[in-house]
Amino acid sequence: MVDNGTVTESTASFIDEFTEVIRRTAATICAEQPDVPEPEELRDLDSFSMVQVLLDLENELGMKVLEELEGFEGRTFREIAEHIAEVAHRNGTSAEFEANVRRIVDSD
Repeated sequence: MVDNGTVTESTASFIDEFTEVIRRTAATICAEQPDVPEPEELRDLDSFSMVQVLLDLENELGMKVLEELEGFEGRTFREIAEHIAEVAHRNGTSAEFEANVRRIVDSD
């Protein structure tokens, strides 16, 4: 995702799209639970909702997400989007990851 330590415009745009996928996923999960408000950011999710969001993302993306969060301390949807994209990059699965995100974006 990152080339020589710089973020390209297309990478930033992709992260924006993926951030919105995560935000919509969180909103959907929270809407299914009584008395749970729509989260503005990742930090607004309770642990149950957070796990539900991550499991939904795993299912949609076809990759392990929950296991890759050790040491993650982000508090925003963008930070987790960047983290997951970096995991895909480290694992050599960026192309599949990006294709799956594009599929989700295009289906909405």
